Formats: sequence, structure tokens, C-alpha cells
Amino acid sequence: MPQTRRQFVTRAGAGAAAILVPPALLQGVAAARPLRGGRFADGVMSGDPATRAISLWTRVDTEQAGTVELEVATDKGFRKVVARKAISAKPSANGAVKARVTGLKPREEYYYRFSTRTTDSEVGRFRTAPPADSKETVKFAFFSCQDYTHGYYNAHEVMADGDYDFVVCLGDYIYAESYHSVNGTKTAVRDDRIGRENPDNKSIVREAVTLGDYRRKYSLYRSDKALREVHRRFPMIVIWDDHEVQDNYAGGEKDGGLPPSKHFSSARRKAAERAFYENMPSFGGSTRLYRKLQYGSLLVLVVMDQRRYRADQPCGDAVAPPCEGYDAPRDFLGRRQMGYVKDALASSKAAWKVLCNEVTMMPTRVLGGSNYTYDTWLGYPRERAELLQHIKDKSIKDVVFVTGDIHTFIAGDVRDGDGSNGQTLATEFVGGSITSQSLGETDIDAGGGVVIKGNDANPKTDPGLINALRGFNPHVDNADFDHHGFGEATLTANAFTCQMVRMDTIKKRSRKKLSGAEWKYVVQRGNPSIKGQHGPAT
Repeated sequence: MPQTRRQFVTRAGAGAAAILVPPALLQGVAAARPLRGGRFADGVMSGDPATRAISLWTRVDTEQAGTVELEVATDKGFRKVVARKAISAKPSANGAVKARVTGLKPREEYYYRFSTRTTDSEVGRFRTAPPADSKETVKFAFFSCQDYTHGYYNAHEVMADGDYDFVVCLGDYIYAESYHSVNGTKTAVRDDRIGRENPDNKSIVREAVTLGDYRRKYSLYRSDKALREVHRRFPMIVIWDDHEVQDNYAGGEKDGGLPPSKHFSSARRKAAERAFYENMPSFGGSTRLYRKLQYGSLLVLVVMDQRRYRADQPCGDAVAPPCEGYDAPRDFLGRRQMGYVKDALASSKAAWKVLCNEVTMMPTRVLGGSNYTYDTWLGYPRERAELLQHIKDKSIKDVVFVTGDIHTFIAGDVRDGDGSNGQTLATEFVGGSITSQSLGETDIDAGGGVVIKGNDANPKTDPGLINALRGFNPHVDNADFDHHGFGEATLTANAFTCQMVRMDTIKKRSRKKLSGAEWKYVVQRGNPSIKGQHGPAT
């Protein structure tokens, strides 16, 4: 077989690491020939790092079945290759290639790449998790909601320059719907023309419906160099939310909990989920998303799936006071996942227990006793109470929720009871959005028939509104309705420090950040409350 120059240099035997390939990708691999040509246009990804393992992914553009070669090395020049494997790439899987590499060393930096006979991918890197007894500092970033059309990925460009052990995506990695267009709504910086129009859903420009649509969405989003660079440099731990399938759907309902005008179908959901699994590095042999990851003695990361098992949101998911039947039994995590999460918290000896949240645990209340929709933990009050009571009864300390979804930066205390006047049991950091329209960029239903006007081109929320928010929500310390970015967490044996990284703009390409002093929070061991660090004290 002809060899590229790189293959000639590294043809010496691999080390002790092993590569585990999902069974679906192994079918026919013995007879498959190495691919010639093809492009790795979507870049490379690593995910779910463990002490001795990592998941690796790429996608090769090809109309032929064949194999690509994966190599893992301890040096950028690939002179010290520790694992090598030929992996099947099939048009039926859209050329997606993934593998789980085991037998690695703890807290070690590695490099990886894929190749056909004539083409090499970019070189990715990752760092494995530290050993179980390690007290080394852990640093990670978390983000959500990266609508491709609404703004540039300036936050990802800044994130790529960071030094993180891993990055967490809290959902809405893609948007099945495009809400913005350059010449139509005039709120877009670039267009997404994938999918079809829905005359019954006037709020969207187009929406993905077929498997091909959803697959093209991932490639479109990864056409952005800044996002590809984040993937190339850091392992990613991924969870989905609603927009990977369809806005606001409830996974436990046959009709998605949506009106007929939304055109939800089981075929559409299956297509969306298949595209998600194809395009993420993990989930090689499993479709279960909730899981936990251990990082030395400092961190257990509990990843929750708050979309697949939930019943429909109550009260029509409106901005309204609690309706009749609001507190009826209703699945959110579901019984099996709830048990898993409770056990993960109770059994962990990690200094910090971080729960990856798609939607907010803290309530958001507005005028007239209204809740700002019910697409949050507050829409499922019995499960919310159950989890917080478990934390209280078991005296589980140092719990932090990191959250996406609401396109707003919020920092505050997680309290039991009604969420505002109960006991503080944990801390919550809501990390804004990468680009998705913020509350300051759109008109807000503030309850009681009051609408607060937004400005997409130049959002400037009145500080008095933030003070009013604190009045309705005394558990909140600070909020930013206008800006975009991500959260950055640094964990030591004594403190959890969260820095919100806020970008000056998303409407033009810029690396300019806002001052971070008023958005740097320090949670001390044994004291979950952050009230008064930047906002008024309790």
C-alpha cells in the first residue's frame, strides 16, 4: 500500500494503548480498503476524558466505504505513537469515524490525527484526567446556545486561547431552526439555508426535518474556524437540549408536547438523534446521555439529560402565575435517572460535585407572581424538591450547578422551598450564550401584560430592571441580559472560582472582552451562598 510521508516516519510499532471501535463501525472493516482522498472538513474532536481513556472523532467526506487510520502519540511530531488503528468510514454514517482509546497514562497530554492514503486531518490534542487521589487544580469552561446565524463565534475564539482540562457544552449545540436572516429579519450576520419553510410557524426562517438536514447543520456549524479550534484543543463533554431536535419539545411525550403546527414527528426526532450521535465523539456503544466523570479528588461532574424523559411543561409553558395542577407528579429526569443522580451525589467523596444543567434550577419570577416560563426545574416542582431534599438529608456539601439555555448570565443561590426564601443548599452559575439572542436583544414578556422592549443591534438593559429582578428573585446576586460568552471554572481543594467571560459584541468579529471584576465569583468550601459578592446582601 502506498504510504504518505507521515506514515513512513511513524510506521514503527504503536505502544500499549488500545483503540475500541463501536461495533457498527467494525462491520466489514476487514475487507475495506484504506480510503484515498477525502476531506476532514469538520475537523477533529475528543470527548469524555478519563484517567486512562478518551473518545476521538472526525468525519471524512467520501462517497466510498473504506478505512481511515487513527494515530495517537505523546508528541506533536508523532515520533512516539502509542496507538494506531484502521477504522471504517461509511457513507451510511455520513463518513463519521469515532473510537475510544484506552490504556493511556493519567494526567498526560496526547496528540491525535486521522488520515486517508493521501490526506491528513488536523492534529488534535487532549489531556487525560488525573489519578483518583490527585489534588491538582482543575480548570474547565462551560457554554451553550450557539445559534450560527445570530452572531460570530467571538467567544469560541477567546475560549480556544484558554488552558482547560476540558470544555462542557450544556446543550443547543445546533439550532434545528434558523430564526434570523441577513436580508429578511436583518438580525443575522450570516445565513443558514438548511431545511424547509414551515408556513404554520412564522417565527422561523427554515427548519431541519430530515436526517440529511440535521447532518448538514453540524457541518455548517463546524465550518466556523473558532469552533473547530476549540474542539481541536480541548476534550468536550456534551449534553443536548431542545434545539438539537426541535424548539421546546418534551421527550417523554409522543407528540413532543407541541401543537400540530410545529410538525413534530417521531421520524424527525429519530433523524435528529441519529445525527447527534454521529457527530459527537462519545456514545460509541450507548445512547444514554446522563453519566458522571471523575477528575482526581477535586471533582465529580454529573451530566444530566433533562430533555429525553420529561413530561410536557405545565401551564402552557407561558409567562404566568402557577396554574391548576402545576405541582402534580410529572417526570423531568425520570425515576431511573433521578436515582442515578442522587446516588452519584451521595457516594462521591470529591471536593466539588458539579451538576451539568440544561435549564435553570433557580426560579425566575417576574411581574404579577408570574414565572418566566416553566421550561426549567420550577416546571417540575416535585422532582426539584426531591433532589434538593436529598442534598439536605444526606448533608451533601459543595454542590454547584452550571447551566445554559436562558441566554443570560446569572449567578445566585440555589434554595429549597419556593426557591427564593428557603435554605441555600448549592450555588448556580448560568453561563449566558455563545450567540443566541439574549433577553436584552428581544422583547421580554415580563408578566401582567407588560412587555420590555429589546434592541437586537444595541442591547442596553436598564440597570433598574436588574435591580427589580433581584427584588422578585432574592436568591439572585447578579444578572446580565445583554452580552454573550461563557463560564470559566477553576477548582482547588478550598474554592470553586467562576469567571464569566463576556464579549463586547457578536455582531462583528472581535476578541474584545468586558471587564470581569464584577463577574468573578468565589465559592468557599462549606459555604454555598454567593449573595452579596457583587449584588446586595441577603
